[in-house]
Amino acid sequence: MKILVGTCAWTDHDGFYPPGLPKGAQLTFYASRFPLVEVDATFYGLPRAATVENWIRHTPEGFRMDVKAEKRMTGHDRGLSLAERVAACGEFSERLRTLRDAGRMGPVLLQFPPWHARSARALEELLAVRDALREFDVSVEMRHRSWYEDGGEQLLPALRAMGAAHVVADEPQVGQGSVPFVPQVTSAISILRLHGRNAQAWYVRGESSRERFDYLYREEEILVLAQAARQLAQQAEEVHVLFNNNARNYAAQNAADFARAIGQAPPAAYSGVLFPDDPQS
Repeated sequence: MKILVGTCAWTDHDGFYPPGLPKGAQLTFYASRFPLVEVDATFYGLPRAATVENWIRHTPEGFRMDVKAEKRMTGHDRGLSLAERVAACGEFSERLRTLRDAGRMGPVLLQFPPWHARSARALEELLAVRDALREFDVSVEMRHRSWYEDGGEQLLPALRAMGAAHVVADEPQVGQGSVPFVPQVTSAISILRLHGRNAQAWYVRGESSRERFDYLYREEEILVLAQAARQLAQQAEEVHVLFNNNARNYAAQNAADFARAIGQAPPAAYSGVLFPDDPQS
């Protein structure tokens, strides 16, 4: 049973890093504490070749980096044709191939926008994008509730057929821009992505997404989610658990809580407040 626990991004964790630690050293520090991270910066633009090389150089062998697809690929840039989106996948593949060849790369996360509703055309577009990324593992997170109105009977078999991982999302249940918790495995890798349950701020839009994800999971909630991860691990070869509640230090704190809940040693961290049993504190 292989369950890897980490956070979405490594730069948002106030209090996790030692005071005065340069930003350029944060990934090295993070990777000495957690085995997994999701790279979110790639959503906004493709990384430079030198940046990818730095990721490799500053992380140990065995460390995994799930990588969020660039927004052109998933239709966040409205008005792009499917051909343009497929071309963007080619650019992405060219830029991230080095990370894959170094053995660091987990699945490419195709997170579709909340207005991306279920339709036959949407499934065809998903297949085209997935085919353009055929050299990578891929995970898919739908955010419009219509994909699950039939219990996922259309989506889940399609993901299995294309060898894509279904992202099991935990989030507040508020309207069409949220999806239910559906713990189903569709590939060798299963992704559990935890956004918090801040219903009041779920549709808030501003300069920062922190308000939306301002939620600290309670112990009893962590225990339920840990059991779900164990069940996913009975069917998948590997489960990636990623906390996206990146407000304050909640994601890093809950990732450590989760590691404890599944019987893994919690990662050591600088802050004695965060992990009071850390011998460094």
